[in-house]
Formats: sequence, structure tokens, C-alpha cells
Amino acid sequence: MAFSFDTLSRIGQTAGKSGVTDVNFTLYIYATADAKNAVDAVDYFNDAAGFLNPGDVILAKASDGIGFMQVVSNDGTTVDTGDMDQLITATDSR
Repeated sequence: MAFSFDTLSRIGQTAGKSGVTDVNFTLYIYATADAKNAVDAVDYFNDAAGFLNPGDVILAKASDGIGFMQVVSNDGTTVDTGDMDQLITATDSR
């Protein structure tokens, strides 16, 4: 499958500095029938290169898990994200 704008939504944005360091980032949610390995791949979010910035965070629901990923780089055409960390599980052991 491929990236779809239909299921990517911006849900929040920060602004400001911490000392001299910019701490701006935007938080997105994204849902897809693709597996985590596909979503993690460089180039997956290329169609969103016009607005995804390094440091932005995406909470993604893939076919095999839900987790967070950070935009690592964006040169204007190629977007690379970090690995999707699966922090949310459907397991209920308590």
C-alpha cells in the first residue's frame, strides 16, 4: 500500500524555545492498513514532504501495531522517520 493523506491529521503544535534551542514540533496521528515495516521505510511519507519537519512526531496505527515515530530528516522531497516504537498494545495481563 502507500501513504494516504486521508488518514493523516495534525492534532497539535508547540512553539517556543528552551534556552537557545528551538523546541517546536507538530504532533500527527496516522492510520493505515500497512504494516509497521512499510510505514517505517524511508520514502513512505514523501508525499507529505511539504509540511513534515524534522522533530515532528507521528502516532501511527498500522496493521500490526500502534506506536510513535519521529521525523528524522526531510530534504524537501525525501522524508525519513525513525522506527515505530510500539508503546501501545492490545495485551491485558492485569
